[in-house]
Parts: sequence; C-alpha cells; structure tokens
Amino acid sequence: PQKLAMTLCIGTAVGTLPLLWGTTLICILLAHVFRLNQVALQSVNYLLYPVQLALLVPFFKLGMWLFPWGPPVPPRILSTLIQNPGLSSLNLLGWITLKSLAAWLVTALPAAMLTYSFVRIAATRILHGQNT
Repeated sequence: PQKLAMTLCIGTAVGTLPLLWGTTLICILLAHVFRLNQVALQSVNYLLYPVQLALLVPFFKLGMWLFPWGPPVPPRILSTLIQNPGLSSLNLLGWITLKSLAAWLVTALPAAMLTYSFVRIAATRILHGQNT
C-alpha cells in the first residue's frame, strides 16, 4: 500500500510538472531512488499529459504573480518567442519556465505530500479488505 500510494502521488506530481521535456527522465530517476514500479509510475505520468498541458498557463500566471521579478513578459508570448530567435528568446523562455516551476513547487508538491497519507490509508484498507 505504501509503494502504491507513493507511485500514484509521485506520478501525479511529476505528471503535472510544467516541463514538456523532462518528466519521463525524472520518473525513471524517482522510480530507481524510491524502488517504485517503473511501468506504473510512467503510466500515471503519461496519463496526466493532457492535464500537464492544461496547467502550463495557470502555473505560469501563478508564477508571474508570486514572483514578479525578471524581464517583462509581453502579452503575446508565443509570437514574441518566434519573432525574436536567439538568446533573448531563450532568456525569456528560461524565466517563464523558472516561474512556472516555482509555482508548481508551491502548489502541486505540497498537495501531493498531503494526498499521500490519504491514498496510503485508502490503499491499505482496500488491499486488506477493510471497509471501515
């Protein structure tokens, strides 16, 4: 039950991480460190891909609100990044990613840690056949 709960909570947390390129590698590393089922962890991660895409903008907006420093972000972020190739776009993309990750750390990570206890208790009861 403990490993099942940990797999579900870590998979959910990593599956909502506002990074489009690294969640598979992060899951591989976490599964190895915590000795979790790799297939189950990656399955949860991949099932949450639509949620991850849907949460990119909210995490970015929350990150901009919580951490207002850095370069100003233009209203049309995507067109600005496409029209200005080079280091300025890379710098802006880096700030966007950093602020989104910070917002994820403030929200999703504590939520996963709190949820772990409840999922572990529920998994224990289900696996041991206890209904109370």
